[in-house]
Amino acid sequence: MSLLKRLAALFTGKSSSGNRNLTIYVLSKRCNEPLSAEVDTLNALSGSDDDAAALYTRKVIQGTGKNRCFAQVEVELWFDSGRNLLRHAVSGGRWLTAEEYATELARFNAPPEENDSGGSGGFG
Repeated sequence: MSLLKRLAALFTGKSSSGNRNLTIYVLSKRCNEPLSAEVDTLNALSGSDDDAAALYTRKVIQGTGKNRCFAQVEVELWFDSGRNLLRHAVSGGRWLTAEEYATELARFNAPPEENDSGGSGGFG
């Protein structure tokens, strides 16, 4: 049956291993917006000029435009021959873990805090 699965994966473009896409998370410095993107490790990687890494890709992630900010964050990724992430470099932002991304996303999507001076709305 595994031969049939491999043949199906060949024609559908789906990997049988399940780890084809790598999700990356960054925080834009300019907009203070958490962003995520996926890198297709089967098609987006190319040979690297660096001797330590076998594969390389560059991804530019655009912000959503919320709060009228359209900053871009550039991410460079280096992989070994087994397509395992070796290192990363981020320009215009900083790298986030999945947990940090979830926290930053909750912060970013939270309604703005109102300035409450402690009074009863100025009446009385």
